[in-house]
Parts: sequence; structure tokens; C-alpha cells
Amino acid sequence: MNFKMNLSLKRIIYTIIGIFFLGTGVAFITIAGLGTNPLDALDEVISNATGIAFARITFVAQILMVLISLLLWPKNVGIGTIMAMFLTQVPIDITYHFISRSPELLINIIFVLLGIILMTFGAGLVIVSGLGMGTYEALTFSIAYRFNLKFVYTKYILDSIFLILAIIFKGQIGIGTILIYLLSGKLIDFFKNFLETRINFD
Repeated sequence: MNFKMNLSLKRIIYTIIGIFFLGTGVAFITIAGLGTNPLDALDEVISNATGIAFARITFVAQILMVLISLLLWPKNVGIGTIMAMFLTQVPIDITYHFISRSPELLINIIFVLLGIILMTFGAGLVIVSGLGMGTYEALTFSIAYRFNLKFVYTKYILDSIFLILAIIFKGQIGIGTILIYLLSGKLIDFFKNFLETRINFD
């Protein structure tokens, strides 16, 4: 992708829409209660071990991902990255207000699958909007670009590391974690490529 930091109202609007989808997807996954993504599972382990609030751990992790991305491939970081860091909680809170966990396992699995689709579509839309990627996507693409790797493979490698560490330190791993691990990288790559052919910012 030819990443351009070209600030425009259209790019800002699409970035916000992407963040809305992303946050809504995260909310559905969290509401299902079947496990979070591998990185959050590891963050929870660190939070429990240190007594530091989970939100603070995730924020520090986001800062570290941004700094690494800036070192490896700074074009992946921009105002969209900052927007994603601070605005994602808004659609999460809105979704929490209207949706609650179901007692039925099948419904919760559907919530997870729907959440993965919404989350990865949103991440793809933020990426193609060209104002900066979400923190984890920025890190993954920066590593992929710097070392000439495919994004999907890079994400599997990172997710595998976080997942293994979470398992070793007895983090909460569920079917949702496994589904995110298996599907999210492929779907982000699919939606990014699909949206690039459908949205024109010129």
C-alpha cells in the first residue's frame, strides 16, 4: 500500500467510521466473555501480577507499540493512530449500553464472530484511510515492511508469542482468543485489500 499522510475531511470521516466499527467489534468480543485477543490476555496477566490497572497496562503497551513503529516504519503512525487510541472506547461504551452477555454459548460464539468481523473491518478501514494505523496494526505492518514479510505471517508470529506467554503464565484463554488468533490477521488483510479497491481519496 502506498501510505500517504494526506489530511482531509473524507479521510478523517472514514477513520472515525473505522474506529466505530473496530470499537464495536471489541465490545461484542468482550461481552461474549469467551476470551480476548492474545495481547490483551497477556496484558491481563501482567495486570494481575503487578496490581497495576489493566487499562494502564494496555495504554503503556500502546505507547510502546507506537514507539517501535516509529523506529521501524514511521509512516504507519499518524493522527489516525492517536484517534484510535483515545476514541475506541466510545463505541465500546455505547455497545455495552445496548448489548449484554447471553446465557447461551452459541449466541456468545456468534457475538465473538460478529465482533471479529466488525473489528477487522474497522481496522482495515482505518488503515486505508491513510491517517495512521491502529497501534497493533502499526506495529505489525511496520515489522512486516521493515523485514519484507507478509502482514498475515507477521501477525501470526506476534500473536503466537503473546498467546504462548499468556498460556505459560496462566492467562484467561478461551475459544474467543483462539478464533481471534486464527481469523483476525487474514480478515484485516482481506478488508484492507478489498477497501483499497473500493474507496478513492483522490
